[in-house]
Amino acid sequence: MFLQAQLIFKKYFFAAFVFLFLVSCSSEANLVNQSTEIPRSTPGLLLVPGQLSTPQSIKSVQLYKKGFEGSPPIIELDSNEKLVLEFDELASVSGQFRISFTHHNKNWEETGLPDQWIYDGVNELFLRGGTESLEFKPDYFHYSYEFPNRDLSFKLSGHYLIHIYDYNSNTELFSLPFFVSEAEGNLSVNTETLFNQGNDGNAVDQLFGMYEYPDFVEFPRFDLSYAFIQNRFWKKSRNAGQVSFTTDGYTEFHLSRENSFPANFDFSFLDLTELSLQNNQIYNIEPARIPSRVTLKDDYLNFLSNPKSFFNSELGFPKKDLRARYLEVIFRFNSAERLSNSTPIYLIGDFNQWSISERNQLRFNENLGVYETSSLIKEGKYSYKYVTFENREVNELRLSDSLTKRDQEYIGFIYYRDPQYQYDRILRTILFNSRY
Repeated sequence: MFLQAQLIFKKYFFAAFVFLFLVSCSSEANLVNQSTEIPRSTPGLLLVPGQLSTPQSIKSVQLYKKGFEGSPPIIELDSNEKLVLEFDELASVSGQFRISFTHHNKNWEETGLPDQWIYDGVNELFLRGGTESLEFKPDYFHYSYEFPNRDLSFKLSGHYLIHIYDYNSNTELFSLPFFVSEAEGNLSVNTETLFNQGNDGNAVDQLFGMYEYPDFVEFPRFDLSYAFIQNRFWKKSRNAGQVSFTTDGYTEFHLSRENSFPANFDFSFLDLTELSLQNNQIYNIEPARIPSRVTLKDDYLNFLSNPKSFFNSELGFPKKDLRARYLEVIFRFNSAERLSNSTPIYLIGDFNQWSISERNQLRFNENLGVYETSSLIKEGKYSYKYVTFENREVNELRLSDSLTKRDQEYIGFIYYRDPQYQYDRILRTILFNSRY
């Protein structure tokens, strides 16, 4: 009931906030083109069609293969591999949650297949008894859940969404994508970096693959398809449309140059594991506040990132210790006056599902000459980035540090259109890197 009331309060509070915001900004309407307004669907790099983003009461969400924290959420069919779901709920009492799953095609449309074809067990699971945090405010309860398990396992490969509901109100709180692969056939991939071939002269990564398909694939030209994903941004999947079958039993495929990935996609890294002024990212700490406030040193355009990736995860690495606290983190971005004050700038990262929102928009501080925003983040390690929102799209490259090469992580997918059930099976996946 507490969570239900909290959601209702937030609904009306948010509506009032939006109304006041629009009124206060009416005098500046001549500065901001209407194409910068955020559409109702959450724009970003991570959320797939049909996925529900987390509410403000849910934090530090992770989904990874058991034993490999930070790994992509991909498991093999008919194996002993499990996925681990973890999250915190900001609350003073323990909650109860209902969990269910949906099965999807490669475009994230639901397959519509009967549950008994997809699952062994009942597609309705329950999560109770979170572990309470210690010492610091705000209070939170930590939850962890492993699947597949004795109550439910998967019979088909493909795309899936796990859905988490509040047990009392039956309100869906959030959902996350994961993947089940069959590990059929043999897949190899290589990358060719093309310099000065992308937009604005940046480098691009053109990906090439070869797949030895299994004998049950009778019509590979029609039933196989191929896709690549960069840096686990599931929403930004790109299909390999250039395909050949010159060698019997094999198919070769690659991205066209026009559809290649930007090789200069870069990240900034936030280390909140040491909360002291000895941390070279921290400018000031105010521990007496609730929550404690941490002000970071200014981020300067063209001096934000390191060309080498230190860790990979689309959801970050929050601390597991129940004494880990949530912090109000103040970000400051110095554009060296290269941007107009009317250009909307947003902070996206592991801690907000790489999606833009009004609460993560940076505001220009005239006294300091920098853009500022804040976010509630748990102690840990995270990746983040500043982006602009133009022509109703997120521009993740405008504020990149360089036009040249950066480390990139890629995942390749081989899909097979099942001739009997008419859904997209995942025959094989591969994780690889394009090094600096």
